[in-house]
Amino acid sequence: MKSTLKLACAALLALFTSSCLEHTATIKLNKDGSGTITEETLFSAEASAMMAQMGAAGGDEDPLSKMSDPGKAADNAKAMGEGVSVEKVEKIDKDGRKGGRVVYKFADINQVKYNFGKSMSDAGNDMGPPGDTPEADGGKSDEKPMTFKYEDGVLTMENPDNKAEAADKPADGGDAPDAEEPDPQAMAMMQGFFKDMKMSLKMEIAGGIGETTATHVDGNTITLAEIEFGKLIGDPANMKKLNAMKDESPAQVAAAFKDVEGLKIETKDKITVKVK
Repeated sequence: MKSTLKLACAALLALFTSSCLEHTATIKLNKDGSGTITEETLFSAEASAMMAQMGAAGGDEDPLSKMSDPGKAADNAKAMGEGVSVEKVEKIDKDGRKGGRVVYKFADINQVKYNFGKSMSDAGNDMGPPGDTPEADGGKSDEKPMTFKYEDGVLTMENPDNKAEAADKPADGGDAPDAEEPDPQAMAMMQGFFKDMKMSLKMEIAGGIGETTATHVDGNTITLAEIEFGKLIGDPANMKKLNAMKDESPAQVAAAFKDVEGLKIETKDKITVKVK
């Protein structure tokens, strides 16, 4: 996924103030076409305390409160498509880690347009200093949302970003551009900050999967994106390669890191799932 892979690079800067972040999104489809989307973001105890101090110093609310803001959740639901509403918004405080969980529900997945990159970016923006967001600088995301078609027991998921990238890039990907050698001190700092950082996007088929063209399947769950940053940047060579390929296609990046444990990316622009 184009935006997810670019996010993997950008997060090293956009989320630099965090010592640990785990962001997960799970789309659950019922056999009748209804379902839920659960987004969960957790920060470490250190990051939570730092954000609270940052908010107090700036005279602003604790950024963590934005993770469980009903108004923001309602706006996000509206952007996801007709028939999407908020089922539950709650704060999370477990094992010293804090964050928020939002459960959206939809009546018909055919109406859903889901933007995982936006949900991840929102998590990063919420923890930054007040006013320090892409929107504040006039920036806008060019990511196109995933769309879904569910008919006669067959789900088709389409990621237009992958399709656009495939049209723009040569099949073999060519050579990645050169990147500067990572500074050892900066690299060590980033490895410490991001050793526990994770992000994932999964699709769960409640009725079970009969057959699918998806790449990463485990039982009734399809992994569309899963990145464990600690494993990815544990080797300076990976960091250098990732930085050099930040504008490359999903297929190119996935191929370059195919042997790195902890990285799963669905690179197909369209996958189908036959529901049992």
